[in-house]
Amino acid sequence: MALTEEQYSKRQNSVGGSDVPAILGLSPFKSSSDIYLAKTVGVQQSTSSAIEAGHQLESAVIEWGMERLKIEDMKWSSANVRRTKTLNCTKGGSVPAHANMDFMFIAPEIGRCGLEAKTTSYRYGWGEEYTDEIPEHVLLQCLWQAEVADLNMVHVAVLIADRGFHFKMYEVDPAQYEEEREQMINAVGNFWNNHVMEEKPPEDTLPSVETLKKVIRTPNKSTNIEENDVKLWLEAKDKVSEAQKEEKLLREKVLNTMVDAEEGQCSLGTLTYYEYDRKGYEVAPTKYRQIKWRRKEPHERSSD
Repeated sequence: MALTEEQYSKRQNSVGGSDVPAILGLSPFKSSSDIYLAKTVGVQQSTSSAIEAGHQLESAVIEWGMERLKIEDMKWSSANVRRTKTLNCTKGGSVPAHANMDFMFIAPEIGRCGLEAKTTSYRYGWGEEYTDEIPEHVLLQCLWQAEVADLNMVHVAVLIADRGFHFKMYEVDPAQYEEEREQMINAVGNFWNNHVMEEKPPEDTLPSVETLKKVIRTPNKSTNIEENDVKLWLEAKDKVSEAQKEEKLLREKVLNTMVDAEEGQCSLGTLTYYEYDRKGYEVAPTKYRQIKWRRKEPHERSSD
């Protein structure tokens, strides 16, 4: 589901299903520090060819999933459903929560159900169909949605792009995960109240470079940074620079021994130096950030 700017802004004020796996350290894509930055500072909305493909295919996956379920006499159904709720932690405190569900309906005898439409190339963790053998981060998202929207069942329809395309169906019964749901809410509540609300970054993780690039920064704002961190970073940069220079010299030496050959062999393997055609293209104007370092000159240093 493609979010509007208003919906995206609201995500900062509460925790959603896609945030939970990262907060608990179980997401293959983000860390709790990525979520912390998104909630406290704000980051620009992500976009990529994979995300766009997921948005375009979502309605088709929903339709396919509902056809597989063959549910008759639904009392109500709707796509792109948003629900909000304050979840109470058993260890004290609460956490504002939201769930943006792809599809929701009321089925006979079952009651309120959700349908998650997934399009992914992440093939790990998908087990036998019509079970809850799904990747842990997807399971957590489903359990969170069940808590927020009071769902009795969450179905997952997934299109997996892995050496072809595979449609699969799964189902999660929240009643089978009472203990896990309690632990989940307590952990998320701890993160929200002790980190987000206190503006105290998690100490055990760091945000990814991708998230840092998307942080909404204040124009012309300057701040102090840790001198030791800068020192260690510059030392690492120097090591990388020296290694790159050495690699370049050694690469030239190896290619020189090949003279006019396109292929070289040794006991370690084969080195090829083939010619390829590069397709021409035009790059549209865009904005980007580039990290630079300017070393402070002696006359600029403090005289303390």
